[in-house]
Amino acid sequence: MFVDMPHARAALTALVLLASAAAAQSQGVRVIIVPSDGGLASGVADVPGAEPVPTTRTLEAVPPPAPLAEPLDANPPPLRPLGPSAMLDGHPREGGFLSGPGSFTFILHHTLMTGLGGLATQLIPRALANDPLHFSDEGARLAYLGTGLGGAALGFAGSAIWQFTHWMGETTANTGIITSFFGGMLLGGFADLVTPDLYAVAWMTVIGNTVGAWLLAIAGGGDLAVNKAALVVSGGLWAAIYTALIVGIIASTGGALNGRNAADVIMITPALGAGALALAALKFNPSTTQIMRANLFGLGAGALFLLVSALVLNAHFNSPVPYILGGVGAIGAQTLVSLLWADAAEAAPPMTPGGLQPARSQGIPWW
Repeated sequence: MFVDMPHARAALTALVLLASAAAAQSQGVRVIIVPSDGGLASGVADVPGAEPVPTTRTLEAVPPPAPLAEPLDANPPPLRPLGPSAMLDGHPREGGFLSGPGSFTFILHHTLMTGLGGLATQLIPRALANDPLHFSDEGARLAYLGTGLGGAALGFAGSAIWQFTHWMGETTANTGIITSFFGGMLLGGFADLVTPDLYAVAWMTVIGNTVGAWLLAIAGGGDLAVNKAALVVSGGLWAAIYTALIVGIIASTGGALNGRNAADVIMITPALGAGALALAALKFNPSTTQIMRANLFGLGAGALFLLVSALVLNAHFNSPVPYILGGVGAIGAQTLVSLLWADAAEAAPPMTPGGLQPARSQGIPWW
């Protein structure tokens, strides 16, 4: 039997290449068989009539390197616990006493208020009695020490316990200082109207201070909004101003009102005005800018009308005209800026040329 040698060699070469490819695949090496290009790539041409010899190229598949692991922090920051004890009225505990940013002011205010108030109940009546011996004897000094330290301890204990279980913001703590004065003026002025006893007036003033501060903390809450606080304080301010104008009208027309009674009436009304606007705040929600703008325009217009009318009358305030014009000017200025000044126009972005004008929002007067 005769064997065709060129075909035999080609078959044998193919078997060897297949075997080599199988072995390379088992070792993870990829083998690619590329047909001969006639020697053009190598610069040597194949012999015409000879069988083409297949060439092989071996490519190693190198996997990409694995990403380096990030180094671990040797001192990781401690995680803040968020359990029930770390929260107070929906806020994370913070501040000097871990009860809100206003807790320190709240405690300091109540400690000084009751401490100095207790001291005043013994010191001021003795000082006004014009009795030096009774003012500085051993019994008086004991009374000063007992009421001062006892009041301070009572104020500190009460405020510390309250702020430990209730969130206390800065607005509530700061506004409580003002409302404590309103409460003290209310009860102190009322007591001075009904009794000449200096001890009774002093004690009622201290009680009023305490009631005014605690009423705001309990009714207003520790998260009192700034605009609500501004509304309450403005109510007390304008009540005092309008009462003073009314007192001036009564005094200039010959009304039976002495200086002490006039001062008592002016002391009583701020708490009433603040309380009235605190009730109004349950329905109305003016912005802080709106409230302060009405206050500034009212004070400016009222003072201008009062001054001009007094100068026209040769600087005499023994006529009711300056007081009436001052009050009317203040009320008119407040009314105009509250009705006609639109807060939405201040907050709106500038209009582009040819742009559409947005609908005008309807403002609500702050009172």
